Amino acid sequence: MLKPYKELPRAVHILCLGTLINRAGTMLMPFLTLYLTRELGFGMKFASLGMGAIGAGSIIGSLTGGHLADRIGRRWVMLVSLFGAAVMLVLFGCLSSPYAIIISLVLFAALGDMYRPAASAMLGDLVAPDKRAYAFGLMYFAINLGFPVGTIFGGMLVEYWFQALFYIDALSACVYAVIILVFIRETLPCRGTLVAASGTGDSGQASTSRSIQDRSAMRHILANGPFLIFCLGTLLLSMVYMQSFSTLPVHMDSLSIDAEMYGSLISINGIMIVLVQIPLTAWMKRYNRVIFVCLSAVITGIGFGAMAWVTTVPFFALTIMIWTLGEIMIFPFSHAIVTDMAPVAYRARYLGVFTMCFSSGNMVGAPLGGYILASGGGASLWVGTFLFCMLASVLFLTIRRHIAS
Repeated sequence: MLKPYKELPRAVHILCLGTLINRAGTMLMPFLTLYLTRELGFGMKFASLGMGAIGAGSIIGSLTGGHLADRIGRRWVMLVSLFGAAVMLVLFGCLSSPYAIIISLVLFAALGDMYRPAASAMLGDLVAPDKRAYAFGLMYFAINLGFPVGTIFGGMLVEYWFQALFYIDALSACVYAVIILVFIRETLPCRGTLVAASGTGDSGQASTSRSIQDRSAMRHILANGPFLIFCLGTLLLSMVYMQSFSTLPVHMDSLSIDAEMYGSLISINGIMIVLVQIPLTAWMKRYNRVIFVCLSAVITGIGFGAMAWVTTVPFFALTIMIWTLGEIMIFPFSHAIVTDMAPVAYRARYLGVFTMCFSSGNMVGAPLGGYILASGGGASLWVGTFLFCMLASVLFLTIRRHIAS
């Protein structure tokens, strides 16, 4: 069961270790809405706008990061992203003006999310297609091994010193950047290989074909209907998952479930992934991954939708376990599916567009969820998440023939 993971390249293991450290220090995001509402005294609508600003910045960062990772290399994009995000975190913790806060959140997200498509492309560079589900699964395992640490300790610190979340978050990003700087080499294929792989026929003019290749990449992406449909389904799921960080803590607070308890409850997500991810991925790898992608959307919808009728801690824990199972079933496959869909020359750009789906989920899902929660209440919000997940499942079904098993 563990053999395929042990056989992954050393660089993959190092990247996962750095991700684990960075994720363990990621304490701000789960409590950002509480920081904006409780600590700074802004309303829920402004807090949702702040989450939306993060989404807007993430879109910029995802597209820019994907573009630059294909042009100048994965490693340098990751370094600029991590060090830049650390600086913005420290700065954000000193701000109180609503306009300055929104601008800083956009910049923080833009810098921070440049990392994601570059890291995913690096994994794709390092691992053969038949091993990519294991590589992305291990990365996901590392993310969620650190996630409970951030939420549990973050929930404790919130009650005593909220500013500590900013400093710990920034420090973890810097540690990861140093690991990349010391131990990771560039994996971007040579320019000639990229041009030839793009199918543009410009291999003899590689030094002058950058703008042509950029336009070709965009045309290739826009012409890839199955990829765009897959991105749309992912966007819908991302809008749903975003509620676990944006509206769920506020909804729980209205039910007299405090921040510390929310941190403990949401940590179930990471703990469960740590316990189940590796054996479940090894088992699912034997079957057609389209089945699990579609089923994951349904299970996620059931988990989030059930919160419309939940008011107590034990039942919130149960619903989190349900939608976490859905999350486990899609993540190792989704990045591998996109990597397989993309030509080598456009790998990071494809992953940048795909990452933008999660960014757009922040930008659209957080304000929309906040508006529904403030206007229609929790029941309307969670029923809406169920419907979004069912639509995502239908979209995945329509492209099942275009996704390799």
